[in-house]
Amino acid sequence: MNQNLPKYVALTFDDGPSAYTVSILDILKRYNVPATFFVVGSEVKKFPDIIQKIHREKHIIGNHTWNHPDITTLSKNELWKEINSTNIQIKKIIGYSPNLFRPPYSSINDENIDAIKKLGMTSVLWNIDSTDWHEKSPLNIQKNVISRLQKNSLIVMHDGDQYGSGPRDQIVTSLPKIIKYLLENDYRFLTVPEFHQVAYKIEKWS
Repeated sequence: MNQNLPKYVALTFDDGPSAYTVSILDILKRYNVPATFFVVGSEVKKFPDIIQKIHREKHIIGNHTWNHPDITTLSKNELWKEINSTNIQIKKIIGYSPNLFRPPYSSINDENIDAIKKLGMTSVLWNIDSTDWHEKSPLNIQKNVISRLQKNSLIVMHDGDQYGSGPRDQIVTSLPKIIKYLLENDYRFLTVPEFHQVAYKIEKWS
């Protein structure tokens, strides 16, 4: 592989916003790194000020449903309600709705894909799981990410503390070390829309 080819990374955070999101935003600001936040509508309603902060600091906001269900268990109308109610809540705060969607648990089927496309949205998965949703050791999270890095890496992490993930202290602790490693190894940080333009789409069904 040509070592001179650019290497791209997109950091993504799911299940927020939460109180932990503020700490994550502070870390991203310190290193001047962009990220993409896939937010849950019910949490958006609780923390509109954090959504404003994400937007103000020029990160991208995506839709992660209203209540974090397994969308493969929903009818098309139920899925649309989950997505639309979240989009409406976000639009109230920042003035526009997201066009990116991430399915909870990475669970999605062909019917879901069709329904999401009809809403004019793009589904986004990942190719690197930080395992922060169950891993309690910041060092192990760091090792998991670094050992799995590719030339184009779309990494999933979690800033939300609901939906089974629990406290997010471990990602707050490991994130600066992950960012420093990526910077030292010449990765270029992108938002998901930028990643889709210059790298490639990470979609399970492609």
